[in-house]
Amino acid sequence: MATVSAKPRLEPHIRGLLSGLRWRIRAYVWLEGLALAVAWIGLTFWVALAIDYLPVLMGASEMPQAARAVLLALIAGVLAYILYRWILRRTFVHLRDHSMAVLLERRFGQFQDSLVTAVEMSEHPDHAQEFNREMLAHTSEEALAQVGHVRLSRVFNFLPLMRNSLAAFALVAPVLLFYVANEDALAIWINRLYLLQDQPWPRNAHIEVVGIELMQTPGPSGEVASSPIIPFQDDSLKVAKGASVTLHVRADAAAKYIPEVCVIHYRTDEGDRGRVNMKKVGRIKDGFQQYAFDQKPLKGILSSIHFDVVGFDDRVRNRYIQVVDPPAIVKTELECTFPDYMVDAKLSAGLARNIAWSPGTQLPMGTAITINAQTNKDLKQVRVYNPDADETTTIDVTGTGDQRQQFQYRVPQLMQNLSLEVTLHDTDGVFSERPHRIIISAVSDEAPRVDVRLYGIGSAVTPDVRVPARGTIMDDYAVNRTWFEVHPPDADPREHEISLGAGGSVDAAVDFREIRSQPGGFELKPQQKLVLSIRAEDKYNLDGGPNVGSGDVYQMDVVSAEQLLAILEAREAAMRRRFEQIIDEMTELRDSLLRVKSDTSSAGSDPQDATASVPSGTDPGDKTLTPEAAAQRARSLRLLRVQRAFLQSQKSAQEILGVSAAFRDIREELINNRVDSEDRKNRLQNDVVDPLEHIGSVMFPELDSRLQTLEAKLDDPQVGPAAAAAAIAQANAILIELDKVLQRLIKFETYNELLDIVRALI
Repeated sequence: MATVSAKPRLEPHIRGLLSGLRWRIRAYVWLEGLALAVAWIGLTFWVALAIDYLPVLMGASEMPQAARAVLLALIAGVLAYILYRWILRRTFVHLRDHSMAVLLERRFGQFQDSLVTAVEMSEHPDHAQEFNREMLAHTSEEALAQVGHVRLSRVFNFLPLMRNSLAAFALVAPVLLFYVANEDALAIWINRLYLLQDQPWPRNAHIEVVGIELMQTPGPSGEVASSPIIPFQDDSLKVAKGASVTLHVRADAAAKYIPEVCVIHYRTDEGDRGRVNMKKVGRIKDGFQQYAFDQKPLKGILSSIHFDVVGFDDRVRNRYIQVVDPPAIVKTELECTFPDYMVDAKLSAGLARNIAWSPGTQLPMGTAITINAQTNKDLKQVRVYNPDADETTTIDVTGTGDQRQQFQYRVPQLMQNLSLEVTLHDTDGVFSERPHRIIISAVSDEAPRVDVRLYGIGSAVTPDVRVPARGTIMDDYAVNRTWFEVHPPDADPREHEISLGAGGSVDAAVDFREIRSQPGGFELKPQQKLVLSIRAEDKYNLDGGPNVGSGDVYQMDVVSAEQLLAILEAREAAMRRRFEQIIDEMTELRDSLLRVKSDTSSAGSDPQDATASVPSGTDPGDKTLTPEAAAQRARSLRLLRVQRAFLQSQKSAQEILGVSAAFRDIREELINNRVDSEDRKNRLQNDVVDPLEHIGSVMFPELDSRLQTLEAKLDDPQVGPAAAAAAIAQANAILIELDKVLQRLIKFETYNELLDIVRALI
């Protein structure tokens, strides 16, 4: 076989075919890579938009700039990879004619390796020397003959390209629609994503946090004082620990959408998290819809709170309520200047002094008060509300250091109970949740207490009577003056001064005989009425003063001396009859003791002895009694008699002393009415009053003592009879003394009867 001596050349048509395939491959790579890159940019455009904007629709905030920067870096990195992997790396690969020929041979079988052979012989002519030139020419001609039948488009798989292109179109075409529909929104997103600007998305709703309102504690009347709304300063404010607050938010009614609810997302410093809904308050007013919330965690706050408020697609972020100690009054002192009516320089009474305030503090009416209060924190302002006067006083606290932890409030004159509600505003901007109440009771000056009684005076007096009075007159502070107030018949009241003794004691008398002899005096006459009282006034010098106190009002009939004696003698007669009754009761007591002593009883001698008619060993029901039962019954009867004697002794002693006091009063009335005689005074004192007092205060107590001894020794056969005899002896002694007094009274009565006869004769 002959060899080829010249270098074979590739036919231009074949070379053109290979070049056409080469540039088509590169175009395919570029188109596929660019479509994939555009698809990636479109995909990230919408995904990032959703990540940034969808939370806004749910009330959250946009992605922060740092997050967008990370997202943009990720997009750029993946885009660079796509460009490198699908374009740069493939575009600049060297595409040899041999590779193009192989590709065509594989796709188009009619070449039957002629195209590859022709390309290879042209690229490696040294290989062609081993082959026949005519055969190579024939091979080239065969390859050239098939070139016209080649469709290069059949070499390519357009499905990936179409897929990438469709994806790119599907993702980029909406961007164009987005541009047409809302150019401003597209510009905002491009600025936010690709230029990393912080331009916010426009909201359909617009909300504002107005501030908080302290929930005040109801006052004594049940009314709740209104509290101003406190705005946030630099997105934060301070409240007192334990305070309950109401958060106020408002939505702009001119916005596209008005939220149905606003949501609070909160986090406390203690780690608690949650969300709560705010409720609408009323209807739209002044262009705003109001919202409020006053429940947990804003009720009784104990820990600081960070919170956001979301209203539809708008969000107010990073509000902070800081909890601090509430301002409180830790010490209250009252600087008191007492009214003049209390001041007594000699006794150092009523002088100005400071007292510590406490609940229930009482001060005299008319006191000037300066309230000095000390607090636990520096103050900015103090509001003092007086509910009785419906007045509010605002005190601005100035100064430095401790001066800002104290304030003063002055009450010029305490004329009624004082109730103040003090609200503190400290330098943290915190108000005290509950007003501090300072209550001071105003003690009105009472009238002097007149505890004075007339003595030795009855309901009837003579024109020459001297009316004595004894007792005490006391006042809260001091008595200015005291006097007898006498109401003469058909005349104006007359005053007769009384001097007080130590401790307010009174021992004074008004003498009507002396009054009659004085210039301008008056004379009492029989058949007139005399009205008399004792009065006193204090030093109270305020409105409505002074205070006047009065004792009992006494009304007496004016009678002649003879009429008064007749009245007193009638009282003596009544007392004698009462005295005789006492003697009879004492006689029965003595007889009962005699029965105890004898241990026997006579049938029918005493109601208690009704059983004595029953034979020994029986009772009224004919029931036979045992000896023990009969002895017990006899013993009980004796004990009963002793106990009755003791009670009767005490009763009689009191009655004797009462009779003695009655006769003493008769004697005093005789003296005070100036109808007495020395003989009669001595007779009543020595023969009646003194003996009866001795009997009642000395002899009867001795009888009581002996009766107690008898009761204790009643069952002792040795001591019992002697104790009974001693008690009987004392009872007899009392009866003897009582009888002596009775005989004197009878003698007095006979004497008085003779005097009545003489009066009648005269």
